[in-house]
This record gives sequence, structure tokens and C-alpha cells, in this order.
Amino acid sequence: MATARLARPLVLVLTALAALTGTLVLPAATHAAPQLSLGQVQARVNALNDQAERITERYDAARDNLTTIQRQQRVAADQLGREQTQLGQLRAKISATANFAYRNGGLGGVESLADLSSPDQFLSSSALLDEVSRFQDQQLAAVTAAQHDVQAAQTVVAAREAAAKRALAAISTDRSHIEALLGEARSLLGSLRAADRARLDRASSAEASSMAALRGSYNGPASGRAAVAVRFAYNQLGKPYVYGAAGPNSYDCSGLTMAAWNAAGVSLPHNAAAQQGSTRYVSRGDLQPGDLVFFGSPAYHVAIYIGGGRIIAAPHTGDVVKIQELSYMPNYSGGGRP
Repeated sequence: MATARLARPLVLVLTALAALTGTLVLPAATHAAPQLSLGQVQARVNALNDQAERITERYDAARDNLTTIQRQQRVAADQLGREQTQLGQLRAKISATANFAYRNGGLGGVESLADLSSPDQFLSSSALLDEVSRFQDQQLAAVTAAQHDVQAAQTVVAAREAAAKRALAAISTDRSHIEALLGEARSLLGSLRAADRARLDRASSAEASSMAALRGSYNGPASGRAAVAVRFAYNQLGKPYVYGAAGPNSYDCSGLTMAAWNAAGVSLPHNAAAQQGSTRYVSRGDLQPGDLVFFGSPAYHVAIYIGGGRIIAAPHTGDVVKIQELSYMPNYSGGGRP
């Protein structure tokens, strides 16, 4: 009965508060968040890493674009400098011609046509005047053209600067998004029980070691440049994935394939979709060691085929460069031969 007597006043207080605020006030219930299992955490982390990798390829493309723009900026700035130098030289010539004419009375020391005492002298001086006039007209036309060239070069430089600012903004946005996703993944991993974290660390360490042990072991059928690229990929096994990296100690997916083929003397962009666009299409049944395999449309992941239905890939943050079965990979979108 004592409990009932205590409960009734509490109900009356809550009812009164509800009448005053228009909201029913209930006592706050406190419940601890359920502990996620290792499998649940791994599934969520893998999903976050997949999102981060897709953005990483966009980030890589933006960085490549910025590099191109910066190179164009340097070319445009050099051109502007040359045009400004040319304009300065032409202006100096006109100034020198004007000074000479002023010091010498306008025409070889002749103050006026009245000073010309003979028809021959008049004709000679008149021809000279025409020649000087033509020369000055040419100089003025050259200056006008040079000024136009300078203005055009300045427009190009300004456009390149604006493009560089846009590229930098895109890179900054993508980097922030990637870091946020990876931070969420780290937080999830940090929420694991100590035993689960230790178990996961042991498994990751064991896989990295087993992959590293395979470095230099390729003895397959690839030849020529393809063999160089495949051997390079084998020698990176066990190295960690880091977004934006292209070696020598870490890689992202397109950074690995770019570096592998660069070792073979073939230049590729640092972006999966761009690599797919710059290689010759190869059907799945015609894949040969050294070919690139792409996933997604547009491609957001790339790996290098090593034969026997296997690939070497840098999968995502928290993983290492490793050998995988092509058949296990989702969203296959084609092969490419550099």
C-alpha cells in the first residue's frame, strides 16, 4: 500500500506538467547500447571501407586533374612572361624611335620642308618620311598584337588558377569524407571486446605475413612487359592499403596497378575508371596475366590479373595487397590490356 500511496502523487505531478507544457513527461529510461558481435562489426566496417574506396578513386582522379592543371598553369605563366617581355621590347623600340626623331628635328635634322632647297632633296626626304612612317605603323601594329597576346595569356592563366581552386576544393571535400568514414570504422573496431580485437589483429597479421611470404614467387606464363608488371605486383604482397598511395610502402587499388605497369614502362593514370578508359578491352574469357580487371561502372576498383582465375589487389583500408579469387569479386565490369 505504501508503494501505491507514493505512486499516486507522482502520477498527479506528471499530469500537471503535461497540462502545463502540452507534453507527457515520462521518467527517462536508461539502456546500454547492445554489444555488437565481431561479425556485425566486420560487416559494418567492410561497408564503410567500400564507401571510402569509391570516394578514394574520385579523390585520386581529382589529384591527377590538379597535377595536370598545375602543369598547364606553369606553361601558361611562362607564355605570359614571354608575351610581356615581347611587349616591353616593342614599346622600348617605339620610345627609342620617338626620342631619335625628337632629337634630330623629326626627319634627319630637317626642321621643315622650307629647308629643302632642291627638288632632289625634297623627293629624297619625302621618301625617307614615308619609310619612317611605315616603320612606325609596323611598330604600332606589333605593339597592338603583343598587347592582345598578353591579354589572351592573362585570361588563360586566370582560367587555370580558377580550375586549380576548384580541384583543390574537390580534393579537400573528398579527403574529409574519406576520413569521416574511416574514423567511423575505427570507432566500430574500438567498440569490440578486447578478446575480439585481439582475435581480429591476429588474423590480419597472419594474412599479411602469409602474403609477404609469396613475394618474388611468380613463375607463371606472362612474358615481356606483362611479366614485369605481374612480378612487381607479387613483390608488393602484404603491404598495407593506404588511400591515395602508389608505393613503395603502401598502395590503394589504382595506385598498385599504376605502379606495376609503370615498372614495365607503361604510364597509367591514378584512377580505376581512367585506367579502364585508357586500356584495350579484353573479355573475361581472354584475360591474360598482366591484364587489369575492373569493378563497377564507372569503375571504382581495379586489380591485376595473374592467371588461374586469380588477381592481386589492394582492397581497402585495414587490408593488405593480396591474392584473391576473381570469381569472389562482385560488380566485375571488364578487363583491360595496357
